[in-house]
Amino acid sequence: MEGLFYLFAFNVIISGIMVISALNPVHSVLWLIVAFTSAAALFILLEVDFIALIFLIVYVGAIAILFLFVIMMLNLTDLGGGGDMSNYLPAGFIIGVVFLFEVLIFQSRMATFNLSYINYPHNWDFIEKAPNIEVLGRVLYTNYYYLFIMASFILLVAMIGAIVLTHSTREEIKRQDIFIQTSRQLWW
Repeated sequence: MEGLFYLFAFNVIISGIMVISALNPVHSVLWLIVAFTSAAALFILLEVDFIALIFLIVYVGAIAILFLFVIMMLNLTDLGGGGDMSNYLPAGFIIGVVFLFEVLIFQSRMATFNLSYINYPHNWDFIEKAPNIEVLGRVLYTNYYYLFIMASFILLVAMIGAIVLTHSTREEIKRQDIFIQTSRQLWW
C-alpha cells in the first residue's frame, strides 16, 4: 500500500512538471488531467473517498475540460509553439527554491509545534459524533465561508473574462434581432 502511495505521488510530481514543460497547450491540459487523476487516487488511498470523487468531478470533469475547450476555441495551437523556453528556467528555478525553503521552514516549525497548549476557539466535539460528509460541510460552510465567497467572485471574473475574449464585434457577423423575430407585424 505504501508503494502504491509513492507511485501515485511520483506520478503527480512528474505530471506537474510535464504540465509546465509541454510546448503544446493541449498536451499540457492532458498532463493536467493525469495529475488530477493521480491526486484523486492519492485521496482514495488515504481513505478520503468523498474528497477524491469531488476532485475528479470538479477538476477533471469541469475545469480541465473547460481549459481544453478554451484552448480549442481560442486556437492557441497556431501560435507557433516550440520556441526556446530556456530563458524561463532561471525564474522558475528561483520560484521553486523559494517554495522549497517555505516548505522546509514550515516543516521545521511544525516539528516543534505542540498541540496540547492550544485553546481552540471553536467547539470540535461534533467531529466524533457525525459522519464525514456532515463534518466536512459544517467546517467548510461555517468556518471557511468567506473562502467560498472569494472563490465565487474569482470564478465570476474568469467567466466574464472568457466572454470578453470570445465576444466578437465584427460587422459581417449576422446577428439576431429578437424584437423583429417576435413581433407580429407583417412586412409587406
